[in-house]
Amino acid sequence: MKTLIHIIPTLENGGAENVLVRLVNEFSELGIHQIVITIQGSKHDFNYDRIVSSCEVIHFKTEPKRVKAIFNQFPNASAVAWMYKAIYFTHKWKRLFNTNQQIFWNIRHSNFGPNQWYQKSMLHLFGLGTHIFKPKIIYCSYKSKEVHEKAFFAKERSKVIVNRLAKNIHLEESAQGSKKEEYFLFVGRFNSQKGPQHLRNILRAFYQRHKTPEIWIAGNGWDINYFPSSLRSHVKLLGNRKDIYALYQNAKALLFTSTFGEGYPNVLVEAAVMGLPIIAFDAGDAKKILANYSLGYNVENEVIFYEKLVWLVNNSPSKNQRHSAAIQQREALDFSLTLNEYKAFIDL
Repeated sequence: MKTLIHIIPTLENGGAENVLVRLVNEFSELGIHQIVITIQGSKHDFNYDRIVSSCEVIHFKTEPKRVKAIFNQFPNASAVAWMYKAIYFTHKWKRLFNTNQQIFWNIRHSNFGPNQWYQKSMLHLFGLGTHIFKPKIIYCSYKSKEVHEKAFFAKERSKVIVNRLAKNIHLEESAQGSKKEEYFLFVGRFNSQKGPQHLRNILRAFYQRHKTPEIWIAGNGWDINYFPSSLRSHVKLLGNRKDIYALYQNAKALLFTSTFGEGYPNVLVEAAVMGLPIIAFDAGDAKKILANYSLGYNVENEVIFYEKLVWLVNNSPSKNQRHSAAIQQREALDFSLTLNEYKAFIDL
């Protein structure tokens, strides 16, 4: 039986982690032997409980000897390194333990912000590494492939495998209070990559003229004091939520304010399969995802974003329109397509 080793920084609640969980669970049902190694994760990570029943999970931070044992026990396994840190550690371990794993680079990022010069320079070093180590490369988006090949990543042995719908839909979930209140929804941790300054500017303009709906923010790291006092009564911070589909189902619109750094924004797919109107800047593959979605609106700047938000308040789609849009997206974004592409590329 072929063994597949996944290496990832943590199992927290992020796009890459959610795709990994779904892949592991689906591959497990197919009888594929898998092991997940986190670099700095723990049993308290958001996604740990969703994955541990399907395979062994090892945390290098607390079990470094077990990692060495796994590399020595399965010297010819395929190793999928999720994101840059995992790529570095996987090659380091392979050399340190003198093993022969075939390493797949799983790139989950696209472009960097204007001031991220260190990250941009490191990207070119990784690009050089693709010509030295000759890995097979998985890109999560077409934007990611475009950006990395401009940084001299090898074009051979690479493939774009988009995430599609990674999270299972649990329609029986009901977000407390969400059916009784009208709200816009933002899903994402507090991070410059997620465009919090854009969100704040757009909300400031909106609430100068409107009192409702509220904006609900699902994701960790947010502080209500980030918003000016005039906005705080309109903002509801939810933290990480497991009832995310109920939030999508009952919201008026999803606001997506990232302008860089995204690969394949999972939140757009999750919202689309629930028939939720989406207003989004063009980050990662956002434009491609929304191109065939009747309730998706790609905008270029904060002014147009605000105008579309006001328009949606007065032109909300009907339940039938949302249902029809959702059904179409669920067929187009079926995760089985992604699963088969991974299986073929890794040769499982």
